[in-house]
Amino acid sequence: MQLNSQTAAAAGTAPIRRRNLVPGLLKNLFLWGYAVITIGLFVWVTMTAFKENREIFASPFGLPTDYRFDNFVDAWNKGNMSQYFWNSLFVSIFTVLLCIALSSTLSYVLARFRFKGNTAIYALFVLGVAIPLQSLLLPIFFRMDDIGLRDTLAGLVIVNAALNLPKAVFMLVGFMQGIPKEVEESAIIDGCGYGGIFSRIILPMSKPGLATAGILVFISVWNEYVFSTVLVSSNAVKTLPLGLASFQTSFISDYGLISAGVVLSIIPVLLVYVLMQEQIIKGMTDGAVKG
Repeated sequence: MQLNSQTAAAAGTAPIRRRNLVPGLLKNLFLWGYAVITIGLFVWVTMTAFKENREIFASPFGLPTDYRFDNFVDAWNKGNMSQYFWNSLFVSIFTVLLCIALSSTLSYVLARFRFKGNTAIYALFVLGVAIPLQSLLLPIFFRMDDIGLRDTLAGLVIVNAALNLPKAVFMLVGFMQGIPKEVEESAIIDGCGYGGIFSRIILPMSKPGLATAGILVFISVWNEYVFSTVLVSSNAVKTLPLGLASFQTSFISDYGLISAGVVLSIIPVLLVYVLMQEQIIKGMTDGAVKG
């Protein structure tokens, strides 16, 4: 009797395993296909950046016969990529600092305190994640023009920080809600105030979440194009995406030079992600479990 029941159980689980096998295979095929296409395009653009136009047309998918590093030097100097690069770096770093400073304090209040309107305020930040940012283009343009911050790096920092604030708050609230309250209560018993609890306990324990939010904000700001197009008009304030667009217009027939500019714009984001991928994964998984 026991043998028959085990056989029936095994027979019942076999169709379930077969049903689960197909979605798993499709998911793996999609992920591997996406990875191959993404990595393949990056490798192709990188190889093109070392070629002359003649070699690109003769062998578009082949390896360079003579690696031309002059393309990168010319793109950096002739295309004014150095100015655009430092503008993007300035805007990205200061946006991350401002956004993390604001989102960490807001998230601490929303996650650890209960007051009238707490849920409504948090719902507004969640709504901010869902609002199409393109709908804010005209209001932001007129507001920044009224206060004299249009076509300035400071204006780009403020706008990007505001646009990324809901996303950072949404991530950090879920992370901070998972921190045990017993730790906070012990600190209160020891005479620590809320400011000390936030700076000495909450922030150190939230490092993975803060790192993840900071990295995602950095990548978002580094690649931001739409608002920069509306708010920036002078070459001295252009960020890398804007500069790369004008660079492609100026050197439209030199595909090696254009590819070199694209590679230069990708490298910083790639380095940030490769160096900090452990923090990104840890922050996302911890936030998902705790939130």
